Amino acid sequence: MTEAGTGALRSRLIAGLLMAFFYFAIWQSALMLPDLGSEGVLVDFDAFYIVGGLVAEGRAVEAYDLSVMAGIQRGLTGQEGFMPWTYPPQFDLLVAALPLLPRGIAYALVTGLGLTLYLWVLAQLAGRQLVPVLLALVPPIYVTLTIGQNAFVTGALMGLFALLTLKGSGRAGWPLGLLVIKPHLGIGLGVHALASGRWRVIGLALAIAVVSAGIATAVLGVQIWPAFRQGLANAQAALAVEFYPMFRMTSVYALLHTLGVPPGLAIWLQGAVALGACALVALAVRRGLPLRHTLAMACFASALVSPYLYDYDMTVLGVGLALIMGDLRARASGVELVLLYALVWVAGGWGMIHAISTAGMSWEARAAHARETLSYGAVAYLLLLGLGARILSRPLRGGVPA
Repeated sequence: MTEAGTGALRSRLIAGLLMAFFYFAIWQSALMLPDLGSEGVLVDFDAFYIVGGLVAEGRAVEAYDLSVMAGIQRGLTGQEGFMPWTYPPQFDLLVAALPLLPRGIAYALVTGLGLTLYLWVLAQLAGRQLVPVLLALVPPIYVTLTIGQNAFVTGALMGLFALLTLKGSGRAGWPLGLLVIKPHLGIGLGVHALASGRWRVIGLALAIAVVSAGIATAVLGVQIWPAFRQGLANAQAALAVEFYPMFRMTSVYALLHTLGVPPGLAIWLQGAVALGACALVALAVRRGLPLRHTLAMACFASALVSPYLYDYDMTVLGVGLALIMGDLRARASGVELVLLYALVWVAGGWGMIHAISTAGMSWEARAAHARETLSYGAVAYLLLLGLGARILSRPLRGGVPA
């Protein structure tokens, strides 16, 4: 076998082992918590499952009521903490079918299918760079699959937008429109489409958002929208008082807040960073930078828009890395590549590191410790963006990207 063939076989073996590990972790997570509230523990997927039950009972509006969600979850865990609901009504429709299956089976099925779609999209974008991309993404992928978050779906939608845009297809409006389930993650992509003058894509995305909103209104009732707006207002207030675990967030707001910056000033600075990031995407597109680079910038910028961004949302980072990993590896030194990997691992895995280090503490002690912890993930993400930009600004040396 040639050296190239041996390398390809080795890459397939490593990719297969990583994927097997990911699916095993899903299976293990489903077995550990087969029923809602097993062992007095709830993870993010359980909020989806609970809201699915409320939707099925015709009580979707109550999902946005803090007292209702707190009462249900505290009844299952006996703890004071709970997960409020702030998703758009379109996502309410998607979770409505979850209670048709036992909790463990629903968890394994939904998380497994989401992971499969995400990995397929990454493979299409990364090509021969898939193994380096997967190695970088182990922490955010592991975090996502052990709590059942929807980050695989949103990451896959962003990847599909990039994949269809690379092909020049107007169908890129489909995944962009479907990102209405987590709209802040689509802003950077929308800016890219606008700056590129892809009006068909923008029109299709808007049509999907409007039609899906109409379906949600018809099914859930007009009153779902005031309830959703109240849910957003509650989330904004909760951010200001550190209700959410800021140390797990990777936003500029979380970093500033954990550094002691007043919430009002932090949110303004977050907005300034978001506008600046989107402006850079538009400028890069207008200047004719390589399409893979501008699409990666759009993904990275989307992760800078919202103050509410967790470690699991670093699946967005994976899409950007899949687009430019070959260019990074062709230009970076060995030390820089190690540093890139370390920064990705901290950005997407700091919450996991914290959870492991505080595993023996009580819930109250862990919550207190979390409030005192800096958002190191946000620091790592900003450093990562700076390092990546510096590497890509160099002329290509020693061959072409793989």
